[in-house]
Amino acid sequence: MFRVPIQSRLGNYVVGFLGALYFLSATATLIYYVVTTRDAAGLVDLVLQLALLASAIGGVIFMLIAKENLKRPPAAEKSPSSRARQASAATES
Repeated sequence: MFRVPIQSRLGNYVVGFLGALYFLSATATLIYYVVTTRDAAGLVDLVLQLALLASAIGGVIFMLIAKENLKRPPAAEKSPSSRARQASAATES
């Protein structure tokens, strides 16, 4: 997946929440639309259904971007913090 640089954690949570909202609302609307127009679906109905499907896929992409940005980098978990390095350097000298 590609990385979209969003620096704030709150911003990433908002992107994830909006993605979930897009996905749920587009999926619910698509299901309602398919059920109510199952026999009378014309070309315009099919185009609108494809647009709802694209919106649901966009919501999933938003959630994946937020998930990727909220993961901790593996190097950050293994390397000591700068404060710990300063403390160890002070005790060595």
